[in-house]
Amino acid sequence: MNIIIAGAGKVGYAVAKQLVAEGHDVTIIDADRALLDAAMNAMDVIGYCGNSVNLSVLEEAEVRNADIFIAATSADEINLVSCLFAKKLGARHTMARIRNPEYMDRIDTMRELMDLSLALNPDQVAAEEISRVLQFPTATRVEVFPDCEFEIVTARIPPDSRLHNVTLSELERKFGSRVLVCAVERGAELIIPKGDFVLKTGDMVTVTGTPHNLRRFFTSAGAYRKPVRNVTVLGGSRTAVYLTRLLENTGVDVTIIEKNPERAKYLSEILRCADIVCVDGTDTSALQETGLARADGFVALTNYDEDNIIISMYADKLGVEKVVCKINNERFTHLLEGTFRDTAVSPKELMAQRIVGYVRAMSSTAGDSTMQALFYLADGRVVATEFLAGASARCVGKELRALRLQPGVLLPSVTRGGKSFIPDGRTAIQPGDKVVVITTNRAIRALDEILAED
Repeated sequence: MNIIIAGAGKVGYAVAKQLVAEGHDVTIIDADRALLDAAMNAMDVIGYCGNSVNLSVLEEAEVRNADIFIAATSADEINLVSCLFAKKLGARHTMARIRNPEYMDRIDTMRELMDLSLALNPDQVAAEEISRVLQFPTATRVEVFPDCEFEIVTARIPPDSRLHNVTLSELERKFGSRVLVCAVERGAELIIPKGDFVLKTGDMVTVTGTPHNLRRFFTSAGAYRKPVRNVTVLGGSRTAVYLTRLLENTGVDVTIIEKNPERAKYLSEILRCADIVCVDGTDTSALQETGLARADGFVALTNYDEDNIIISMYADKLGVEKVVCKINNERFTHLLEGTFRDTAVSPKELMAQRIVGYVRAMSSTAGDSTMQALFYLADGRVVATEFLAGASARCVGKELRALRLQPGVLLPSVTRGGKSFIPDGRTAIQPGDKVVVITTNRAIRALDEILAED
């Protein structure tokens, strides 16, 4: 597909990187020559230096031929106007990065008026991810497919776990819960396991199942921790506002630490149920006075990765059960691995994955199946995709044991009539089924592509 991205900043760069890896033709527009040159030197992209609301720049970038125009600059207004212009000039689809809560409150109306295909808020996306892992503290990541009862949970097997030395084929018998281990990261090695695979302490495992079965499984394995009920948030950012509202809806008590007096006052006016403490959160003595040691959850959301990392490590040292750390620099994410009981969240990467998943769905084969949703797991090395099976798909109507699947392909979930289940060899996919496919093959864009070539 021919894709134009306005903005070569954190989000735009991350989106471009993944789309180039997917094999798309990518053009980037940015008024900052240094950012544009950096992107062009690092990736196989075409660059145009200029403002994306300048009609001449859009015409020079041949926006009329764009399949998708993605506005990912730091200014909402520029994103909205450039999408409007791009659509009028001939772009087939437009997507905008929107951060202002006032715009997001009316986003459905704005999408209709401006004919936007997609509008995403990085702060809201990050808050939703953090909220899910706080509700399932055992996990470092939780993904939920829409209209599907299954969750995808990634967690590390702790020391002295009952899962150590257990063969996958024994899981249901030993722990009394039907789940499926889809991927295992062991050091730098990524494994799509079979039934004879043996789990080890330290493995990062990706497991699918219904919420009930997942919690029952981790509880029986001695690795489950209850959802947090008292959370301290460092930094009163927009992400903190969205997160607080999500947590309050589930009965969680929230304390926000914000050192800027004006911002703290504003937060106290819009978040009536949260405790707002105006102190410098990087001062450990001040942190102790806020009662951090009594919290069972801590989330670091300042704009500085270094502050987030250091205070997260301090919170872990105090014994806080679940620590979540916002990271913008992906190099820090890898350095943190295994440092503390961590969950590192990168808003730009989450945004990039959502956008790339949407692009994939738009470019997927529509005849025998349509792509409904997509998530990247294991640092992008594993793809979890949900397909809606069409009547003409070759794999429909045949038992799975009669199909020859590509290597490294798993089908962890089928949703039929609103009910989700783990399929077995006797399961036959039916028209209208929603089928989740997990694989290391990023080229799979249609359900029938899971089949090995004859």
